[in-house]
Amino acid sequence: MKTVIYISGIIGGLAIVLSIIGLFMEFPFNNLLLIVGLLLVFAVSIPLGRFERYRYKKRIDHIKQQKHTGTESGKTDTETKSRAKGWDMNTSPFRKRKSGLTWGGGNVKGANASRGKRRSFLR
Repeated sequence: MKTVIYISGIIGGLAIVLSIIGLFMEFPFNNLLLIVGLLLVFAVSIPLGRFERYRYKKRIDHIKQQKHTGTESGKTDTETKSRAKGWDMNTSPFRKRKSGLTWGGGNVKGANASRGKRRSFLR
């Protein structure tokens, strides 16, 4: 269906452009090109695109609904299981967290390790 949407949109757009050029060049059947272009864009391409988007959203909602049927009250696994119980050396709220390595850079191969340069939002 996407190919029909794209092809009708492209052909309709080209017909509209040719009819605009035809205003200056005096093409025969200039009005027919304009009508065909507008019909292809507004009667075929746009409604099919909206229908395709509606089907896609409905499919995504169905997948989300299937994913959360086994959990209690819509909570995911990460919300129900607590990872850490209590504080330890790394999660203490009273510690200045400047130890350890901080990796910067876009990927692992281009990353640089540095110590004591933890970024914070408002420093």
